[in-house]
Amino acid sequence: MGLKDLKEMINKFSFAQMTSNSNGKTSASGTMGVLICTIGSISFLYGSLIKDTDILLQSVVFTGIGAGLLGYRKSQDPSKGTEITDIVQDQPLNS
Repeated sequence: MGLKDLKEMINKFSFAQMTSNSNGKTSASGTMGVLICTIGSISFLYGSLIKDTDILLQSVVFTGIGAGLLGYRKSQDPSKGTEITDIVQDQPLNS
């Protein structure tokens, strides 16, 4: 991956894409994941400034929860994953 590819990826980034499903609707888990990651990151910076290990530990856990929500949204998005098709033979239901 070259510098040109990286610039192209940065130009394609959309904040709305992080919080939306494949059909364009706002995803609750995606929105909360972004919000929780943002709060966790701010908390981590605050804990670093005052050198409090309890705040640092809790902010890492909090940010991990937010990342988990973002990952969960991606796992529920059928357009991003593999397509699953059922193979059903033509048989009567009551056989």
